[in-house]
Amino acid sequence: MKASTGSAPGLDKGTDLLTGFEDVVVRPRSDMPIWQQIYDHILGLIESNFLTPGSQLPGENHMAEKLGVTRITLRRALQQLQREGHLTARKGVGIFVRSLPSVFTVRDDRPFLENFNAGGKKVVTQTLVLCRETAATTAARKLALGDDEEIIRLCRIRSADGHPLYVNTKIFPASRFPDFESVYLRQQSVTDVFRAYGITKYHRHETRVSGGFASPDEADMLKLTPGTPVFRVNAINHDEQSRPIEWTLGCWPLTSVEFVF
Repeated sequence: MKASTGSAPGLDKGTDLLTGFEDVVVRPRSDMPIWQQIYDHILGLIESNFLTPGSQLPGENHMAEKLGVTRITLRRALQQLQREGHLTARKGVGIFVRSLPSVFTVRDDRPFLENFNAGGKKVVTQTLVLCRETAATTAARKLALGDDEEIIRLCRIRSADGHPLYVNTKIFPASRFPDFESVYLRQQSVTDVFRAYGITKYHRHETRVSGGFASPDEADMLKLTPGTPVFRVNAINHDEQSRPIEWTLGCWPLTSVEFVF
């Protein structure tokens, strides 16, 4: 019952997405459970481009009704497609076909927006936290500080066309940037802060990218379903004298970005 993966037109604006779920027969089979049949059908619609990148699926109630199954059965298929990265759930909005990923090129001395190709989407920065506190052991080690030294903690969300795509926490040695807050808040630019303190060149000392699943807090900030696949970034920037000036911990939805080094 898998949909044909041959050529098929994408859905034009105004086309009823439910047409992809009409006249589909699912029934108990000894070789394939019902949820697997639904999974295959939706995957076929995606692979044939009937469901195009970025398009929103119909509501669960409507899909379940068209397919003649319970929402529990349907949800199992949808969750498997989300785990594999074919679909993305946005909390409170709906379920979408994976969009083509934006590209983030890891380069030294460049502001985020110069490294990030959002494919024409409008990127907005929201500052969630900007505070000073005593360095925890891990932060002190990453930035070569004493345990009782002060750090600056900055938490932000980047969104593209209104959709959250990146949340991060940056830690800076407070002694290097005594007036960090006033400089940063002019344009929410860390690069401006660096330049204000004579740091015109800096480089990535280390960048680690690992895979995982969104925690409840990450999912809430990124408007994802908890357990959605994500990339986690752990990076340290050094100045020209090889002194650590920034430690970043970031989280991207797996389907939203492609890293280029």
